[in-house]
Amino acid sequence: MLHKKKDVDETLKLAKAVGLDVVECVFQSGKENQKSFFGTGKLNSISAEFEMKNPTHPWYGVDLVLVHTNASPIQIVELNKILKLECWDRVRLLLNLFTTQANSVEAKLQVKLAKLNADKTIMREYANIQNRGERLGWGAGGKHALESNMKIIDREISTLLKKKSRREKSERERRKHRIKNGIKSIGLVGYTNAGKSSLFQNMAGKPVLIQNQLFSTLETTIGRMQKSPRILMVDTIGFVDNLPTILLDAFKSTIKESISCDLILLVVDISDSKKEFKRKLQTTLTELESHKENFNLNLIQPVLTKCDLVNEKKVLSFSEALLNYNLKEPIITSSVSNHGIELLREVILTKLFQKPKTVSILPPTENNHISQLAIISHLHELGYIISETKIDTRGEIQVTMWVDDVALIRYAAKSNNQLKI
Repeated sequence: MLHKKKDVDETLKLAKAVGLDVVECVFQSGKENQKSFFGTGKLNSISAEFEMKNPTHPWYGVDLVLVHTNASPIQIVELNKILKLECWDRVRLLLNLFTTQANSVEAKLQVKLAKLNADKTIMREYANIQNRGERLGWGAGGKHALESNMKIIDREISTLLKKKSRREKSERERRKHRIKNGIKSIGLVGYTNAGKSSLFQNMAGKPVLIQNQLFSTLETTIGRMQKSPRILMVDTIGFVDNLPTILLDAFKSTIKESISCDLILLVVDISDSKKEFKRKLQTTLTELESHKENFNLNLIQPVLTKCDLVNEKKVLSFSEALLNYNLKEPIITSSVSNHGIELLREVILTKLFQKPKTVSILPPTENNHISQLAIISHLHELGYIISETKIDTRGEIQVTMWVDDVALIRYAAKSNNQLKI
């Protein structure tokens, strides 16, 4: 792996998630070369060593070079030409990871679209080389084949964009329907592998893929929060530092799904080092800031996860550090030990519904003959009932519940005065 920066831990994790074995990291300081990323002298030296390697050399059998950057098309083409090996930058590495992780139709469509757009930029650079009269490098297919392939890619991109547009329209209609019916929603956002899916499964009770690796979740998953009124939780792709624009564009609608909610849970992994904690938090906040037209920053509720892996001193230190970003006081949780889960649920309910409502259900009369059990059954559909108390003297039943005001008032108006708020 080639890199200009010393901190390559995340790229190594991405490579491992794809199934690649990195045998060695080669570092060069100095200014980035606009044409080849590394200096040509360094690259020629690496190329010569590849040509002379024998079975005892650590590079023997290496067939791929990773570059720790989001390289430009001209840099990728130049690296391929000089090293005479296939070269991936972070864009290609992430695309290959996304390809292996994509399971739903939505995720596969978005990944394929991003991959085609990335391939198109490389092919366009090869076309530019042809026009300059240079000899084509690694992976070239001749002028006729190149033009033909670019037309095929353009057609595929056009077809996928139409499918993507239809899916986005369908999602917008579903959101409108949920809002019209008084259904609240909570979006889970945060850095990749922060614990969003574990928190989602714990609170919604809906099985999702949970793996201790980057980008185990690519598609949007929606489930109803347990012990609550009609509240939907939305889990989707996590952020990553310096995510390529081509991938951001592909997953824009997926990210929008999680931030176009009534409340946003900003999930942060507290088991990281302080340096990593700050880096990942800053990356997430920067990405959220870029989408601020879709939501209100005041809707963010920070949630620190994986507290079962750290001591109280670290919890306190990280909680204080979080307040420096002008965020609300965080809720400390663990999806393993269930610490803080009920507190988080109560905070969510309070933010969305202010406080529980108490209603009285009067017994049926000659004119109002709806049974109290039928009314209670309907209230269960509207919200989450905390308690039921029967008042024997009047035959009245008092119900305390979390419920949307508008939905409750609308139902009370249809109850023939049997339901008193």
